[in-house]
Amino acid sequence: MLKYIKKSLALSAVVKTKMATDETQRLEWLKERLKSRFGAPFGVYMTGIPLAISTILSIFSYAMPQASVWMLLFRWLELPEYKVLMGLFLAAVVYCVVIISTMLLTARGSLVGFKLHLAVITLTGIIAIFYFISAWFSLLSGSVNNYTPQITSVLGLVFFILNIMWMNSPVFFRSIALTLHNRVWRKQLKTEAQHIIGGKG
Repeated sequence: MLKYIKKSLALSAVVKTKMATDETQRLEWLKERLKSRFGAPFGVYMTGIPLAISTILSIFSYAMPQASVWMLLFRWLELPEYKVLMGLFLAAVVYCVVIISTMLLTARGSLVGFKLHLAVITLTGIIAIFYFISAWFSLLSGSVNNYTPQITSVLGLVFFILNIMWMNSPVFFRSIALTLHNRVWRKQLKTEAQHIIGGKG
C-alpha cells in the first residue's frame, strides 16, 4: 500500500544525503543512477504535468466543503452571511499559494517541499473525510431539502482518493526521480563552475 509514495520519499531522502559532496564524479554517478529510475527520456513525467495534476486534484478536493464550512463558521461567530464569499475567496487564495509553493519546491527536488506537499494533501483529505461523514450523518439524522453537501462531500472524497492513487503511480514516481536528477545536475554544474573559478585563481 502506498508503495510508490514511500519509494518517492525514500529516494528523495537518499539523494539529499548523497548530494552532500563537491566531487563531480560522485554527482555524475548519482545523476546516472537517477536516469535509470525514470527510464526512457520521453513521457508525461518529463513535462511536470504529474505534479500539476496532483495540485489541481488537491485544490478541487479542498474546494468542495468550503461553502458549507464557511457558512457554519459564520453562523457560529454570528457574522453576516453575505460576507461568506469574502472568507471563501481569502481561504482559497491562501490554500492555492501554499499548495503551489509546495509543488514548486517539489519540482526543484526538495525533500522538505515534497513532505510539505504530502502534508497539505493529507490535511485536505482529513477535511474531506470529516465533511463526508458530517454531510451523510445529517442526511440520516433528519429531513434534508438540499442535497448539495452530500454531493460535494462525495466529490471531495473522490478527488482526494484520485490524488492518492495518482501520487502512488509509477508515472508520478518517475517524475520525482526526474526532479531529483535535475537538482543533482544543477549542483554538478555549480560545483564544476566553482572548480573552474578556483583553478583560474
